[in-house]
Amino acid sequence: MRWTNPPDGRRRLGARVASAVALAAIAGAAGWLLAPSANVGVVAPGCAYRSAQPGGNLPRLLATYRPASILNLRGGTAADPWYVAEVAAARAGGVDFYDLPLSATRRPTRRELTILIDLLGRCRLPLLIHCKSGADRTGLASGLFLMARRGTPPEEALGAFSIRYGHIPLLGPEHLHEPLLEYAAWLRARGLAHSAGRLRDWAAHDYLAADAPAPARAPADADAPALRPGPRARVARGASTRR
Repeated sequence: MRWTNPPDGRRRLGARVASAVALAAIAGAAGWLLAPSANVGVVAPGCAYRSAQPGGNLPRLLATYRPASILNLRGGTAADPWYVAEVAAARAGGVDFYDLPLSATRRPTRRELTILIDLLGRCRLPLLIHCKSGADRTGLASGLFLMARRGTPPEEALGAFSIRYGHIPLLGPEHLHEPLLEYAAWLRARGLAHSAGRLRDWAAHDYLAADAPAPARAPADADAPALRPGPRARVARGASTRR
């Protein structure tokens, strides 16, 4: 017996398969383009740069951009050669190395967001930002840097998430847009303009985070725990830091 018109279930299955194939093709192309030690870009000339996980190109990145700070959003441990090499190169060059592992597939917690905004607002410049591929977490930090240090409004800062850097907002990474979208909606609802101080205060008190209720109203700087330079002393057992 031949089906001339596949039933709904079969059509849905076919659509899912086609979507999966398309996504696999996109991911494969992105993986080819975003090989380790690639995907370098300018966030703000002379102030901030972005890249995929530095590898053999780390000495060239340090010589070219002369960063005073590096922000590693990927995590890592003393068992990872790339992590050891990066920490050693930063130490040898007098570069502040900041280690703030984030997920590439969920929105940041309140603690993560406040720490990140605080750091981006005070770290020594130039800053080099990277995660693994330089596409998703690096896009979030790049957008927040523009908001915290350059006064860029959130709608414009969303441009840091770009297919140019391999960002594909599907299957998780789209959640990294949420803080910027939520903050933009919060500003519009109150008829307010963006400022760095307002961003810090919103993240500390109004961000819709699942990890903790908003603290009592107080200066935002009092709520943001300060991240100190240097590798983390240890990584929690079972934590995923290599994505």
